[in-house]
Amino acid sequence: MRNYLDNNIWDQLFDQNVNPKDFLDSLAAKGYTPVISFHTVYELARAFTSSDPAVLDRGRQLCAYVKEYLDLGMPCTNEFWELILAEAYAYENNQPEIDPMATPEQCTTTAQELGKLGRGTVEERVKEFLDQRLDFAKDTRTDQKSHMGDRDELKQDLKNIEQNGLAEWMQKETFTAEGVNTLFKKFIKRLGPGATPEYIVGLLRFPAAQAARASVRGDLYYNWHCAKHGGIRLDLLDDILHLLQPIYCDLYISEDKSQGHYGPIILTPRTRAEIYRDRKIPILKWILGLL
Repeated sequence: MRNYLDNNIWDQLFDQNVNPKDFLDSLAAKGYTPVISFHTVYELARAFTSSDPAVLDRGRQLCAYVKEYLDLGMPCTNEFWELILAEAYAYENNQPEIDPMATPEQCTTTAQELGKLGRGTVEERVKEFLDQRLDFAKDTRTDQKSHMGDRDELKQDLKNIEQNGLAEWMQKETFTAEGVNTLFKKFIKRLGPGATPEYIVGLLRFPAAQAARASVRGDLYYNWHCAKHGGIRLDLLDDILHLLQPIYCDLYISEDKSQGHYGPIILTPRTRAEIYRDRKIPILKWILGLL
């Protein structure tokens, strides 16, 4: 059983001085294995965009702390887009499932990057990613404005969907032209011309394509939230991107209460989302109580 930790949970483990080996051994005794992704490394690296010495120092300490888990053998998942590409390959070659886990070499690279950040070294690869995330956020804002534009009927349709009917609507909408187009545009932007809307429909209906369908659900939720509540929340976009990463995990743990609301409808039923709400309970004791 795999469990994926949100960045705020890594913060709690660090702040509460949880021993990495004790944590891994305790979870292993319950049949669970914590996993991490390179996405987490980039999220941790955001601390190094600050000019505050205290923030930089905490960033270094937190990266060094998380690296200890990798040095003890904690495995990594592939990046979310890599999962979608693996599903596309499985779809094209009629394979029943994918392996969502990163190779040992990729895990070593993740540990090396954390080690560099733990020493305060921010290399070009990380800087480029952070720049790409800023550009992605700007592009998303532009795309969202373009998508909604003057489409008052679409906005009203989205506003009319109530929270208790959202999950059912997202499941159905995934396979409509509107839902298919969200993933189609990503394929074109990332890979260039090649994929067709018909190909995307086939991929979304392919049983093993869990990440592909989750990607569409994430976009649909984002569109609904923007229409329902007005404005475009880029922090919500970041939250959804991080939430999608554990799509192939059995347990997702976060401290963000809002993810307890939309996590279950974006992820699949196999991924249980749990929220750490009461800091009076030690984080390790609380997590073990979930298993």
